[in-house]
Amino acid sequence: PKCLSVILANTPTDMQKSNYEWERLQGNTPNDRFFFKHQCRLKNVPDDLVSAFDHCGSIWVGTGVVAEWKACSPSDSLTCENGNESGNNLCLGMPPFALIRGEHDFVTHSCTSEWKSILGDALVEEVVMEN
Repeated sequence: PKCLSVILANTPTDMQKSNYEWERLQGNTPNDRFFFKHQCRLKNVPDDLVSAFDHCGSIWVGTGVVAEWKACSPSDSLTCENGNESGNNLCLGMPPFALIRGEHDFVTHSCTSEWKSILGDALVEEVVMEN
């Protein structure tokens, strides 16, 4: 089966930049106020989100396990069969990407803005959910 599209939700291109944005936005804000402003803006946190936090496990918790991760283009190490130069993800048959983030999310535009240069402007559509 062929992948027809990909959704990247709140996905930074660089974890160090994302951690910096988290720290910048948090400043001296108490954790509960930060959570309400940048993670879940509902007065009552949905049961599914509470359950997700309660069952997050112990291996992939926090950003420390991926602190050095930085996105790179799949075409960096490939050449297209039709002779196009490396760096062109369209020639690799890459699907379109929908990049979704919240207006007030701690994964800010500066954390996601490089996806277009990494994957190709023609392949990435960014959607910012308001409020």
